[in-house]
Amino acid sequence: MDTYNKALNILMKSPVTDDMIQFLTHATLQVMPNNTAYPSPPGSPKKSRLPSLRTFITKLVRYTNVYTPTLLSAVCYLNKLKRILPKDAKGLPSTIHRLFLACLIISAKFHNDSTPLNKHWAKYTDGLFSLEDINLMERQLLQLLKWDLRLSNEDLILDLQYLLEPIKQHIEITTRQKKKMLAFKKQQQKQEVYKHMRNLSVSSNLSSSTLVNSTSYEDLKCPSPYNNKSTSRSSSNGSIKQIDIWHDNNMPNDLSWNLENHPVAIASHNY
Repeated sequence: MDTYNKALNILMKSPVTDDMIQFLTHATLQVMPNNTAYPSPPGSPKKSRLPSLRTFITKLVRYTNVYTPTLLSAVCYLNKLKRILPKDAKGLPSTIHRLFLACLIISAKFHNDSTPLNKHWAKYTDGLFSLEDINLMERQLLQLLKWDLRLSNEDLILDLQYLLEPIKQHIEITTRQKKKMLAFKKQQQKQEVYKHMRNLSVSSNLSSSTLVNSTSYEDLKCPSPYNNKSTSRSSSNGSIKQIDIWHDNNMPNDLSWNLENHPVAIASHNY
């Protein structure tokens, strides 16, 4: 129903088209589909002067510059008449013209603050109907409708479904396309974020690898007291002994190790 409401809003804002006039013509003819023309009484338009219903509606639309909501609301009143009148109702050759004109007049007066007067409507018919004819058809229509001219969105959607359906389908197609586009954009954004994070991870790994490779083993190696070939220490009698240390791979890396206990690596000289 929301889609139909959107379609109705679009339809009411659109200009009057030939499709609308054709739709109005068909709706008017359906009010009395089995109409058999009786002889026209005096004062009524002669059949030779009577234009086709489509031509009649087209001229009224052109003369009055009627708004689309006013014109299409007349369809709802026509359908109300169709439900009220007997199925075998018959009338004059000009009856369908009268029905449409009466519905258009009450639609204009009910939905607009400023509308043409009935004498102006008589002129818009090119002399087909007099002021008395228009006053009479308006009163008769109001009596048939029991002066209830209210229309809801549900009434409009139901009676204008033929015009609303293409607009509704277009809205649904556009909505699906927008959803697909949004989903595609979100997927692209996720891929960009993932790619950015992956680049950051690769860059971080490369930086760590460069730092490790630039640090030599000698820089990382702890200094040992055995790296020097010669050290000196004081003897028990105060004399200094020069100690020559020859590197031994089996020598433990322990600062508390007693150099004097090593039988091979040490040569002592007293001075």
